[in-house]
Amino acid sequence: MSNVLPIRREVLVDADPGMAFDVFTARIARWWPLAELSVYGAGTTVAFEGGQIVERAPDGATALWGTVTRWEPPGALAFSWHPGRSADRASHVQVTFAAAGGQTLVTLEHAGWEAFDDPAAARAEYDHGWPAVLDRYRECVGGAGDTWVALMHRPGPAAPATGPVVEDPRFAEHVAFLTRMRDAGYLVAAGPMGDRPGEGMTILRLPGPDQLATATRLATEDDASVAGGLLAVTVRWWQPMMTAEPWSLAAA
Repeated sequence: MSNVLPIRREVLVDADPGMAFDVFTARIARWWPLAELSVYGAGTTVAFEGGQIVERAPDGATALWGTVTRWEPPGALAFSWHPGRSADRASHVQVTFAAAGGQTLVTLEHAGWEAFDDPAAARAEYDHGWPAVLDRYRECVGGAGDTWVALMHRPGPAAPATGPVVEDPRFAEHVAFLTRMRDAGYLVAAGPMGDRPGEGMTILRLPGPDQLATATRLATEDDASVAGGLLAVTVRWWQPMMTAEPWSLAAA
């Protein structure tokens, strides 16, 4: 047995324990830095599936990261941990979620270093990695209660063949739509793409999770310039992972 001490990390998140647990488990693919810390690299996904943590590559390959050994929502979660290693070389992770006022204290403990050839080196590597991972998790929880979308606008089928789209009288309908989004507290930012004439981007933040359908309806039906064909729009779900300061609907 190794005498290397467990890693213990704590992070305070702006959510109740139920939401904190849900983001850690059901939404792990939204915050885990897969491009940097995964078996297959960028483009993969990861999820809790059937009592296991499974990474899936674009070509269908899978990698088992661990097996759930404790599932007690919203208070506790534990699992074996061996991404890129065989199950018989697993360490162990336990995560607890405790109410702390209007927030949740999430505590992660990583132990079982005897599974590694060099326990001290493995602990040192994870001691460096877990803080960055948990920062990503905390940022995701901070935006978990809201739905963020990017509206990518471009000239539509009824756009003028010549002349800037913004000079068409119908463009006023798009400005009116943006004004309504601002007045409703949804608008974060909007403007043209400097290197793509006629194209622009709008960022909306709608209160509540799973509001992509509502955002799509607003972007395609409430914006008369889109409904009339002057502009076309692609609605994309967006997850901000870092901001310069905490966002609020009032500030946005």
